[in-house]
Amino acid sequence: MARIEYDAGRGSMLAQQFVFWCETATAAERCAAVEMLADAVVNRKFLPSDLREAEAALVIAAEDASPRVRRAIADGVADASTVSRQLVRMLSSDIDDVALPVVLLSPMLTDDDLCELVRAGRLGLGVAIARRADVSVGVASVIVSVGEPVACLELARNQGAALDDAAMTRLVDMAADIGELRYALLERSDLPAGPRHALLSQLGDALCSSPLVANVVGLSRASRLREEVQEQATASLIDTIKADEITAFVEQLRGTSQLNAAVLVRAVCMGRIDLFAASLARLTNLSEARVRSIIADAREPAFVALASAAGLPKTVVPLLLSAVRVWKDMAADDRFDPVDVASTVMDRVTIAFRKSERAGEGEELGRLLHRMSCEVQQGAARRRAERYLAA
Repeated sequence: MARIEYDAGRGSMLAQQFVFWCETATAAERCAAVEMLADAVVNRKFLPSDLREAEAALVIAAEDASPRVRRAIADGVADASTVSRQLVRMLSSDIDDVALPVVLLSPMLTDDDLCELVRAGRLGLGVAIARRADVSVGVASVIVSVGEPVACLELARNQGAALDDAAMTRLVDMAADIGELRYALLERSDLPAGPRHALLSQLGDALCSSPLVANVVGLSRASRLREEVQEQATASLIDTIKADEITAFVEQLRGTSQLNAAVLVRAVCMGRIDLFAASLARLTNLSEARVRSIIADAREPAFVALASAAGLPKTVVPLLLSAVRVWKDMAADDRFDPVDVASTVMDRVTIAFRKSERAGEGEELGRLLHRMSCEVQQGAARRRAERYLAA
């Protein structure tokens, strides 16, 4: 069998003879030859004076009639940063079987190159680009705008993909009909609170609209179950939301008509005064600084006027004011274990509510406080156990 060997001093001769040799060599021989040539080019085994001609030989070989030969070149140069862009672009425009290794791995492809490939509408390439170790905001936006579900799913699964707000919003909208996409987005560490809340609400809707659930628990119970799932989704986010996500989260709640008295009661009882203030500022169109000042003073006339401007039911206002005052007292008292602060606040708020004259008017509010108290107690017990185990 004819065989070609590279020699650092004979790169020029190898390149000149390569094309003529290929005319008589079998496909298997050409595959072996281009593998060797690609390795020599990538690892700079030629003298500088011969390297250019060796690269030219690879470019010529990239037009070989056999896909096996072209794939061998693609495998050899896929992750290399020392080959010509001309070669990489040729390979990335080839059939999918040849292009995929290069499209997935090559650092030589620019964002413009990748966007062009995505817009070409070839599913295999779009999926490969979505799986790249790093996907820029611009490339991710193009993948999402094209809207191919499989590529979008791979993009959501890729923690190395940078997603801006617009792309994230579009993916969340698509996830309403694609369960796998919803799960992939919920697994992302960079998912903001607003989109996370929307996805959890979708999850509740999907669960409760399931014929199986409806048949097992009945339509009426399924409807209540949906509300409970949404409430739990909101509760989990209120407890963990970051300060820089609060504004977007408030807008998400308002846009879905969920910025209500129950959410505000939960926020203030859990000590999320920052979320409580931001919500009231949005509902009243007052500056957040002014709202924070009223909350910090906790004086009844101003607080009642603020709550009225926000459209809150009168029955809930004393409870909110009581919770704010309890948190103020707790903040000034360092005798409490931080793990127990929230549960202590809930106990005091619940007792004050039961003693109030309006307790009989707020049956639903009483049930909410009972659920929250149970949740807070369970959370405190869990955190205490975790602390003991870590000690």
